[in-house]
Amino acid sequence: MSTTLTKGLRLLEALCVAREPIGITELSRSIDMNLSAVQRLLGALVKLGYAEQIVKSRKYRATLMMWEMGAQVLRDNVYRRAVHPILRHAAHSTGYTAYFILNNAPFVTYFDKVEGPKGLTYTSELGTSVPIAATAAGMAIVAFLPPEDLEKLGAPATRDNVEFKGLVISDLADRIAALRQRRYATSESGFRKGVNSVAAPVWGNEGKVCGSIAITADENELKADKFAAIGVEVVRWAEEATLVLGGVPYPQAFYGGDRSR
Repeated sequence: MSTTLTKGLRLLEALCVAREPIGITELSRSIDMNLSAVQRLLGALVKLGYAEQIVKSRKYRATLMMWEMGAQVLRDNVYRRAVHPILRHAAHSTGYTAYFILNNAPFVTYFDKVEGPKGLTYTSELGTSVPIAATAAGMAIVAFLPPEDLEKLGAPATRDNVEFKGLVISDLADRIAALRQRRYATSESGFRKGVNSVAAPVWGNEGKVCGSIAITADENELKADKFAAIGVEVVRWAEEATLVLGGVPYPQAFYGGDRSR
């Protein structure tokens, strides 16, 4: 891969994840690149329209061109076309916020959502990535990862300045077994304090879990005593999404020949 292209993409990523305009020195430090290279590549990004300099400032930010390109990709994305109607039905049926979360192990990424009338006003932004074991949506995926992918979760990683510290895989065995039998995961005041979630895995046509559907709400709305009833519904919606995507829900390989699931 071209070294110049790699550096340019790293710089563009740094601009995109910055929450406010950022200077050349700070950019250089954040991506460990010398100042002259940052200045040269930044000039190219400005010329191409991917970045802009703040008026009367020496700071820069990404433009909406990245959003425009992403919107074009999203428009024809098979996951969005197939799963969005299911999310809409789930949100309207429960009144809660319904998410489709992508498997980007060792992270998960909030890909699509529909807010119901009882949905939270401070929900996670689409495109946000979090460590895979930090949410019910992530654990619903972890429980059905094949052994080779599960083992990879033992190593630390970083994505968009978010750190994944790595998991002790042997410590997850009992939890994974329970989630496989129940077929859905739950969290109480998990990644976001005061927010409860119920999630179930979704498989794609390649035979691997590609994401999960999650229902989330304030802990006063979605109480723990509702988890079992909501879990049944979330599993049904996740199975529907799996079938629409051409996958097979809850493959028998994960149950060791036990067909009593």
